[in-house]
Amino acid sequence: MEWGSIPDVTPPPPPPPPPTAAEPPPARLRRPRGSVFADRSYAVIAGVAALFAVVFVGYLLWTTIDNTGETWSTFGIWGFVSGTEWNLNEALFGALPFIYGTLMTSIIALVLAVPASIGIALATVIFLPRRLRGPVGGLINLLAAVPSVIFGLWGVTVLVPFLKPALNWLSDTFGWVNLFGWRPFEGPVTSGSYLISGLVLAIMILPIITAITREVLLTVPRDQREAAFALGATRWEMVRHSMLPWARSGIVGASALGLGRAVGETIAIVMLLGNTPGIFTPLVGPGSTLASVIAMQTGEASGLQLSSLTALAVVLFVIAFIINAAARLLVRRAEGGASGGLFRRGGSWVAGLVRAPSRADRGAEPPPPPSPVTAAPEPAPVREPAAISGPGAISRGRIVRSRIAEGFIWLSVLFGLVPLIAVLVEMLMKGLPALSVAFFTELPPTDPASYGGGIANALVGTLILMAIALVVAAPLGVLTALYMRDVGKSGSLNSRIGSVVGFIVDILLGVPSVVVGLIVYLGIVVVQGHFSALAGGIALGVIMFPIVVRAADEVLRLVPSGQQEAALALGAPKWRTTWSVVLPIAGPGILTGILLGLARASGETAPLLFTSLGNQFMSTNITEPIAAIPQLIYNNTIITQTPASLQLAWGAALVLVAIIMFLNLGAALLARRSRTLEGR
Repeated sequence: MEWGSIPDVTPPPPPPPPPTAAEPPPARLRRPRGSVFADRSYAVIAGVAALFAVVFVGYLLWTTIDNTGETWSTFGIWGFVSGTEWNLNEALFGALPFIYGTLMTSIIALVLAVPASIGIALATVIFLPRRLRGPVGGLINLLAAVPSVIFGLWGVTVLVPFLKPALNWLSDTFGWVNLFGWRPFEGPVTSGSYLISGLVLAIMILPIITAITREVLLTVPRDQREAAFALGATRWEMVRHSMLPWARSGIVGASALGLGRAVGETIAIVMLLGNTPGIFTPLVGPGSTLASVIAMQTGEASGLQLSSLTALAVVLFVIAFIINAAARLLVRRAEGGASGGLFRRGGSWVAGLVRAPSRADRGAEPPPPPSPVTAAPEPAPVREPAAISGPGAISRGRIVRSRIAEGFIWLSVLFGLVPLIAVLVEMLMKGLPALSVAFFTELPPTDPASYGGGIANALVGTLILMAIALVVAAPLGVLTALYMRDVGKSGSLNSRIGSVVGFIVDILLGVPSVVVGLIVYLGIVVVQGHFSALAGGIALGVIMFPIVVRAADEVLRLVPSGQQEAALALGAPKWRTTWSVVLPIAGPGILTGILLGLARASGETAPLLFTSLGNQFMSTNITEPIAAIPQLIYNNTIITQTPASLQLAWGAALVLVAIIMFLNLGAALLARRSRTLEGR
């Protein structure tokens, strides 16, 4: 060792420990057999419910398709679709006149509804004062709660007499117009017409297009709107150049969804268009559609006629499916490819077609979390700058164009509110005098010309049909949603089966109600050999089922995964976690979807025409025909139209709207509780 160096004082490493026997691994925790059995039973029950629903719907669809074989073999697919005659005596059946009537009424409805819907959406997003936007939007949404049979009743008794002089003037003034051999305004003017039918359809699809358009407009980035104002744009110029181009694909998708709704409408068209099939017939005259001819002829059809009506249902289903599929793709594309919550933007079921816009959609950074003492302030609204004087002032021509556009927006709001107010006022004026104790306790009079009587049998029958639909759709719908969202794991067989089930549910959402009625008629009524309340309730349950599934699926998506994982970490089995954690949190949202589906089903008329049929007397036997309020309104308006029968129909309409409003109110109250999930 050299002088001045530091000696190495590092201690030597300790000797290795003596070899010992390997310690046994800790014993693996084993779940009790009862817990494992309960989890497997829960998965099996949910899977069986989902598969049963799919298999049952598949059976009904197969029965329907199998019944069209005689038509295809007799006329061929192209021969039937392009056939121009529908003659019962000569057994000649062609679909083209009904396809023409369906497309013509739907196009008229779109031409009227789309501009008005855009105007109303802009009013509730930009132009109306903030305190009025919610109430006006809510009133427009009320149009979706009015059943089609009531729109038909209002159209027959109020709108047709009111507009007939205008149609006569239109025919007298423009009857000479000839478009390549087609005279659209040539008389005579009849009670049923394409123009009035299209107008009523426009009113019916208005809330659907308005709600979705409003959701898409709300996704326009705030910076983009402020930039337009900073460049000196007026409020209308900002809308035209910043908002409408951004929302174009979403508006097209919303219009396509409205078109799908118009294509499948049945009862209002039956009551307002008549039953005169034709091609390039005058717009002021009658016609017929795919849905209306199915509703009017199925109950008494057999043989080749029934097969041809079933083929019409297949054609209608294909048209509606293509339109709805394209519409959903466009709406999702407008929303960045994300599907959305049923209970956002006020809890409207229509808003479930798109998701609520996030702050990222608007191009803003998320705000810091609010302190526990004070909540985060609401962002200031985008304001239109004051007019600039001098060289940069807004020209008079631009101001005039903006005022004209705003005037159109206010007219659009009136177009949406006036029909709702007119229907409600007419229903109150003519329905309230019919209400009494006897109205709810007595049967309808056997003589349609005599006043008095009541709707006791129809009221009891409606409640029975709603109960059957509830028993069919609610448990199957909730279990199917649990299977899709809770049981299936990513990449597993259950997940792939759940995707198939979800695809079938999406298909059912777009099936017109009259097609559902025909499917149940062929699969149950024809097999049983008689009409029954059970068949009618199942038809309503099939309509209700996809609504319940999608509502439950959306709200289950919002349940915080942390709470489920915490329960599982504490040793709770899967079924117990679902029962004690998932369902209590998602319960209000699931009940909301059930009530919305029940409200939708309770106002349906077309499926009942050839499933439950109706009954003049009191009946509570579910294996026999039964009366219903929507069908009573239809019969008293179309089959036996007298002043006495119309008064009874208006009273029944008031009761039906009260039932639907009560269900929608309950759904709205429950939706408020469901919205708290979005903040978790």
